[in-house]
Amino acid sequence: MKKAFEILSWLMLIAVIVLLMAFSVKNQQIVECQKFEVVVTSSENHFINDKMINELLSNKNLHPLGKIRAEIAMDEIEKNIGNHTSIKEVNAYFDIAGNVFVEILQRSPIARVETENNSFYIDENGKRMPLSKVYTARRLVITGKVNFQEKGDLFLLAKFINENPFWKAQIMQIHTEENGELILIPRVGSQQIVFGKPINIATKFSKLKLFYEKGILERGWNNYSHINLKFKNQIVCTKK
Repeated sequence: MKKAFEILSWLMLIAVIVLLMAFSVKNQQIVECQKFEVVVTSSENHFINDKMINELLSNKNLHPLGKIRAEIAMDEIEKNIGNHTSIKEVNAYFDIAGNVFVEILQRSPIARVETENNSFYIDENGKRMPLSKVYTARRLVITGKVNFQEKGDLFLLAKFINENPFWKAQIMQIHTEENGELILIPRVGSQQIVFGKPINIATKFSKLKLFYEKGILERGWNNYSHINLKFKNQIVCTKK
């Protein structure tokens, strides 16, 4: 008898918990959203801000403020924000009070392509990224006869420069010649660096770094018009 009473007590407790949970879920569905907050992950880029997101959702009739949970299309909010060309990731969620929060991670450009017919960024994944009307990222510039391929050799060169603090500070431009060979333009000095095809990237930069540490420091930045890295195991310099 005692055992049966214990079982009955447990069953009643479980039933109460289930009812309370159901009641809580039902109440959450009718709670009105009183707060909407956009959190853009800290970045050196400023392509996106909360005003833009608020306007985007208002224009799509998706803004959650003043709506109850059942009326808020969270999937559509994430989808429409995620479609923005400057956004890499988006996560939208409710808090326990029924308010809505959106966390955004922006795409990060590593270079800007400037040609006669087209201009765009290359992002950290080697994909095209349209320029923004609200913000310009100061990045390595690629000019000339650019034949861009996603995750191709040109991207690998730009990525190598971007990930190396010394070369990121030193190289400001890559110019593509008609034959596909590349000229690097440094920030310091007036010389052109003849890089050739975008192959053996690390080896060529190692040679150039050694020349910077030895040759240029001894003879001066402005002694040469061209520094040629195309040849194996040597650097060929042209004096002014």
